Amino acid sequence: MGTKKSTVKNDLWAYRKKMGLSQKRTAYFMSLKKTNNLSRYEHGAKLPGLINALKLEIVYRTPVAFLFKEIYLRLKKEIRKREERLKTKEGQEKSKPNEGI
Repeated sequence: MGTKKSTVKNDLWAYRKKMGLSQKRTAYFMSLKKTNNLSRYEHGAKLPGLINALKLEIVYRTPVAFLFKEIYLRLKKEIRKREERLKTKEGQEKSKPNEGI
């Protein structure tokens, strides 16, 4: 029985094509020696580190949040939920009478 590797959906391929760039040219701009990591990023098999994510943003002239829209939206949703939970918790604590005063 094989195991399926998880993939990360992104729009790197679409933005690269929109810019009219090949993987080889993009890898060159990013100072990558080979295109294999770029291919892995595009297929969602690997996430770029911060430096390479920023390089992709620069090369494609598109914010990282747009390049990895699905991840961005998921993270934003998680953070907004936590903010709301904290706000609700703080509101409940303020409404409790102070004891021992």
